Amino acid sequence: MQVVIVTDRNEALHDFAQGLGGDVEWAKSTEDVLSRAKTPPWQLVVVDAMTPGMDYKAFVMDLLRVNAMLNTVVITDMGEEDFHEDSEGLGVLCAVPGNPKWDDGAKAMNLLCVLYGMG
Repeated sequence: MQVVIVTDRNEALHDFAQGLGGDVEWAKSTEDVLSRAKTPPWQLVVVDAMTPGMDYKAFVMDLLRVNAMLNTVVITDMGEEDFHEDSEGLGVLCAVPGNPKWDDGAKAMNLLCVLYGMG
């Protein structure tokens, strides 16, 4: 599976990216991802809400307008209940902790594989 991670914390998310186990691409800007999202090479977009200035909800809404078939995961420090309420209706596959580890990436990829009938 091909994944793009929108972040400016590449080094801090290295273990998480390895846990995803797919072909991971890094993007620094939401504009870059949105410009390529109509016919994307990815099955998953990971949005790092911990990136300064990142409005994950606005980005995910924009992404849905461009390509509603893309799956998203959000890196956040919000609690599970707060995140669920905050992201309701956005179709986010799951949230992972603000400083995710390898197993967080593996769990997110497992959810995606199940969604695609591969798990």
